[in-house]
Amino acid sequence: MRVEIERSGGLAVYEVPAFAKTMTIMDILDYIYANLDHSLAYFRHSSCNQAICGRCSVKLDGVQTLACAKEVDPSAECIRLSPANGKVLRDLVVIR
Repeated sequence: MRVEIERSGGLAVYEVPAFAKTMTIMDILDYIYANLDHSLAYFRHSSCNQAICGRCSVKLDGVQTLACAKEVDPSAECIRLSPANGKVLRDLVVIR
């Protein structure tokens, strides 16, 4: 799967394998950070991860959603992630 991420320095493109029948945006971001790009900034929170706090909000193809809860079809050829509404601190990390 091709993953395009709007980052502070421009658009970054990654190739991520479809590694599960269901995977969340957070799974994809974790894979990119662990295996492809340690400089990617996103809100990773182990204390919530239940779609409660809303800190992991991102836009998936222009629609705001929660990265920890939104499942992505692994057969999708390409997705585009961008920062949620708010002041962008770095990459996908924003404050509201």
